Parts: sequence; C-alpha cells; structure tokens
Amino acid sequence: MASTGEKRTAGSRAEGDTQTGKAGLEMPTERFIRLPDEKKKVILEAAVDEFSMVPFDKVSINQIIKNAEISRGSFYTYFEDKMDVLRYIFQDTKRQFQDFCIESLEMNRGDFWKMMVDLFHQVVYRKYSEQLARLFQNVLPYAEAEKFLKILREDFGDGRNMDEWLYEHVDRSGLRVESSEDFYLLVEMCMAAILIAFGQRYKDGEAIETVERSFQRKLNILKNGAQRRPEAEQESGRTL
Repeated sequence: MASTGEKRTAGSRAEGDTQTGKAGLEMPTERFIRLPDEKKKVILEAAVDEFSMVPFDKVSINQIIKNAEISRGSFYTYFEDKMDVLRYIFQDTKRQFQDFCIESLEMNRGDFWKMMVDLFHQVVYRKYSEQLARLFQNVLPYAEAEKFLKILREDFGDGRNMDEWLYEHVDRSGLRVESSEDFYLLVEMCMAAILIAFGQRYKDGEAIETVERSFQRKLNILKNGAQRRPEAEQESGRTL
C-alpha cells in the first residue's frame, strides 16, 4: 500500500493515457513513454535507489521525485502509484535482459554457450545487479525470484517467449537436443544456474571468484554431460 498522502487522487491520470500489460496490469502512461530516454533513465535510477534502500511499505514517492528532480504532479502523470513504478522497473529489467541476449547472439554468431557465459557476467558483475538484489529482498521473498526469472523469459515482444525465440536464433548444430522441448529444458537449467549464482553472490555473499568457478562447473556438466562415454564415442566427436 502507498504511504499516507502518497496515493494519487482519482481521475488525475488523463483518460486513455494508461498503458496496460498482458495481465491487465497498469503500466507507465504514454506520456512517460514519450519522455527522452535520458529523463526516463533518471526516473528509473531514482526509483531503483529507493526500492533497494527500504522495504516496500517504507518506499517514499516523495523521495523518488526528489531524487529524480521532477514535480509530484509530473510523477502522477507518469505512474499510478509506487506499485506501478515497481512494475516498470521489472519491465525495464526484462527489456535489458532480452536485449542483451539478442546482442550476445549476434556478436557470437548464435553460440548458445557464449551467450550463457555473457549473461552470467551481466547478471553477477554489473553494479546494477547488487541494487536489484537488494530490491528483490525488499519487495518479495527471495524464493519468488524464480518466478521473476520466468517472467523474464516470457513475451519477447513478437508474441513468442524467450525459449521460442532462442530456439530459432541459436546455432543448434553443436547441441545434442532432439526437440524444441529438449532445448527449452536446457535453457531452463542454464537459467537456474545463473539464478543460483545470483543468490550465491548477493544473498549469501560468496566471493565472486567462487561463484564463477561454481557456475563454470555447472555449465561444463550441462555442456559435456555427466555420464562417462566410451573412448571411441568421445573420439568420434559425438559430444556437445
């Protein structure tokens, strides 16, 4: 719930100005979407700072607008309330996550394993990730992060989810997957390894070198398999 005095008055958002997500949730208004990218970035950073500092019920819209250097009236032409802002943070994180996957695949000619390593570094090494981890801890139980990860893998903007998009754009010639379902399971296991690494680093406070070694070992098992193969089969190159 919004803090006392921080809930907007009914009707303060222009009719027809609301953006609605797939699940019917309020999203930033068209007025916010039309802002210059730099202005949106400043507002987003101010919101992330606040959500990462205090529990959700203590989040202050006044502090967000102060840090973003916008008026209270402007805030309420962009967002319904602080829950609306939080949804936008998740939405923007999802967009960054998806854009990074696309960029990595383009740079590495569709190499699935390089994309997963790049994604690991993006998630674990970025300064923003530490803020995001604190935000998660403040606004939802850590166990719910897995659900958020599923949200990240949903709609890729063209009606397909992340798994379907990857299946079409990844170079699968070196992968031993028999079907799209097998590929989706592989993506799920790799993403789980990244989520575990995120938790090890930002929830458990493990050294980043330890986290990376653990992740690389998991990825190598997924890449090469855990079952020992006969020498003849190994020499024939029938490995991932």
